[in-house]
Amino acid sequence: MHKRQGWELKITIMKKLTFIICGLLLSITIKAQIPTDNPLRTKVDSIVQKAASDFMKKPGKVGLSVGVIYNGNTYKYNYGETAPGSGKMPTSGTLYEIASITKTFTALLIAHAVSEKKIDLNDDIRKYLKGSYPNLQYGNGQKVKVAYLVSHIARFPRNTATPIDSALTDDGFYKALHAIKLDTLQPYRFIYSNFGYQVLGHILENAYGLTYSQLIKKYITGPLDMPGTQLYPTGQANLIKGYNIDKKTMPETAITYPAAGGLRSNLDDMLKYAEAQLKEQDPVIKQTHHFLFSSDDGGADAMPWAIGRTRDWDYFQREDGGSKGFRTMITTFPEHGVAVVVLSNEADNDSGGQLWDATAAILNGLKKINK
Repeated sequence: MHKRQGWELKITIMKKLTFIICGLLLSITIKAQIPTDNPLRTKVDSIVQKAASDFMKKPGKVGLSVGVIYNGNTYKYNYGETAPGSGKMPTSGTLYEIASITKTFTALLIAHAVSEKKIDLNDDIRKYLKGSYPNLQYGNGQKVKVAYLVSHIARFPRNTATPIDSALTDDGFYKALHAIKLDTLQPYRFIYSNFGYQVLGHILENAYGLTYSQLIKKYITGPLDMPGTQLYPTGQANLIKGYNIDKKTMPETAITYPAAGGLRSNLDDMLKYAEAQLKEQDPVIKQTHHFLFSSDDGGADAMPWAIGRTRDWDYFQREDGGSKGFRTMITTFPEHGVAVVVLSNEADNDSGGQLWDATAAILNGLKKINK
């Protein structure tokens, strides 16, 4: 071997060693900078580590809990801190505001009510409300169906004039309901409405003679063994604080709209919920994954899951929740037997998209394991 070739070989080996050492140091640095309980022992661990680290490196992030269902196994991971500078990492029992993920619970209660013939999706909503509401019909005299509220095409306002973080009494709710003015229904158009889902909460309570909390426990959290998922009052010790991108503490969301976004939950419970959604063994759960309407603007939602396909054409069912200090997401990929839950106690304009990027990265990594 020529002397020059020998030096070139040494340089190549040194470059490879340098690359390996830098990679190891980077891995160690990332883990040191972002506290985590990820053991980094399996391929699933490594996939989640990369996706979660990419998310946590974004500005303002505080804490993150990630749950994955893959090949019939459940994986749980936590990152960051429950509060900036606290040194306390979240756990699978840490309570987060899940905000609009609550709507999937409300829709599931509606599906139960339909199966028990307490409610019909084609019924006029006024059948289940106290008092007279001549205003709750469209300009052409068409009735507002329960199904319209469930699928967000009823053209109800997003919220009432009462701030979302102020307590709304029953009197205030019915006063706001009397003030609604509706135009014609056609064409079908998706208009997201927290208020519409709160109306569904009142419809359920009136149909059953039970409170929303009692219905949640009877039909969902009780059967699925989800004791941590409740309508907690503000100031609950186990509920961590939420933050904005500047890591400033945000006010807790008062349970103004319990049926639209009032539930708090943890990773343990949300994985049980995700598994039930993924398996679809309960026909009532399966019913909530069916399309009710396709709006003329190209959107399509189930009860109220967003259903579609990724850029790689992977079928998904997803619902995300956002409040002033929390951003959360639950997604199932039935074709792959995969579910991903991500819970974060920081909210900004980009956090929803960032959670979806993390979810998609986890799915793409899992798809490559058996290749």
